[in-house]
Amino acid sequence: MTKSILENRSVCQGLRAIVPGAHLADAVRDGGKRPVSLPLSAGLRCMGPAGNAIDFGIRLWFFAPMSNGMTERERIAAILRGEPCDRIPWATRLDIWHAAATRSGSMPEKYEKMDLMDIHRDLGIGRQSYALAALMKLRGVDVSVEFEGDIIRRETDPMLNFPVPREYVASGKPGDTRVLFSTPAGRALVVFRTTETSIREAEMPFLMRPILKDDDDFDVVRWILDHAEYVPFDKPYHRAESAIGDFGFTIPVVGRIPFQSVMLDYMGETETIYALSDRPQRILYLLDALKRHALHILEIGMALPSPMVEYTDNFEGMVTSPDLFRTYCIPFMQEAADRVHGRGKVLGSHMDGNMKPLVHLVPESGIDVVESFSPAPLTPLPFSDAWREWRNQVLMWGVIPSTIFEPHVHQDSFELWIETLFDCLDGSRGIILGIGDQAIGPTLTERIRYVSDRLDRQTG
Repeated sequence: MTKSILENRSVCQGLRAIVPGAHLADAVRDGGKRPVSLPLSAGLRCMGPAGNAIDFGIRLWFFAPMSNGMTERERIAAILRGEPCDRIPWATRLDIWHAAATRSGSMPEKYEKMDLMDIHRDLGIGRQSYALAALMKLRGVDVSVEFEGDIIRRETDPMLNFPVPREYVASGKPGDTRVLFSTPAGRALVVFRTTETSIREAEMPFLMRPILKDDDDFDVVRWILDHAEYVPFDKPYHRAESAIGDFGFTIPVVGRIPFQSVMLDYMGETETIYALSDRPQRILYLLDALKRHALHILEIGMALPSPMVEYTDNFEGMVTSPDLFRTYCIPFMQEAADRVHGRGKVLGSHMDGNMKPLVHLVPESGIDVVESFSPAPLTPLPFSDAWREWRNQVLMWGVIPSTIFEPHVHQDSFELWIETLFDCLDGSRGIILGIGDQAIGPTLTERIRYVSDRLDRQTG
């Protein structure tokens, strides 16, 4: 074989390299910091999943020392490709913090007249952005949007983020927004609520009523899904990339995997659990219909010029239990991962909830990047446990919990958490650091600068 390590993913997936003094995966994920000392095209013996030995030849690169000066985009792209970089990448989302600080009047004086990109540059942290790759075109559907009793919008055959079109919510006003979908099969309703607090803190409108609430809703949703299709929507991606430039990275997102979409978008967690027992045929129909759409939007996302695509799954292990994850999530994720890997890209999943119940199952899923990972103290899973389970198998992006950037955490405790993280990494660069899930209103910007300075000392 003469392909690169990443190109041999189908051979290497799930295998453990037996190399005296080093691990093959370390050479990839650690950015070449500890290259494997073997001759070019040397034979390599690996242990297969069943414990059997597999011998194959593979070309190994010898990484020359790197000069300083990589951009944050170059660092992120290098880690995603398993290539060396000069230090650990550092990128996050400050959008909600920025909006909340602006609205509440708590913006540090230094940043009051700066735009968000300039703040990222001043703090030394790359900007992470998401861009939805496609919208769903609803054919034969009329939509009306009502806010507090007044019709504020009407559309026929709309293109939107179905079935949770938060883009239709009246902005900057507390109250309920009702979105009514009218079809030949009947009508179905979605209701969002905004409050003074959610507006001030730049939170998303809360989904009060999902589209599948009553028995009559199912026929309407089935009609919509049977006649809808995803349409490419690449403007947000290119707009974000233009704004960020080399100081960050835009992730093309492709919605949720089918089961997570049923739970979080179509029915709600409790109703889904009941339906699995009481009306399993409805769940099976939804999973099948949503699978077709999810694989279609995945193809659209892979057409964008990014090495990564991501499902916005918002996993929470106490809701999507290990049994549900194993039965309804892993098979689809593995199929999606095979398609993504076949295009030479990596697949991410937004896993920002309590991953402790699922930590041992994630490597089986085929997912390459656990994005927005939020360990203890924000969730019950300690970083050290996740690192032990996922190192050399799954890349983490996020990792530093948002809570330790808040004033209620003492500075000494914050610094101890950061230094403990670097002790645990033990020189590895196979990670992308950020704030998990993201920076929020009370974030202390000087602590972001602390991490930036700490990483700068690692460069080289």
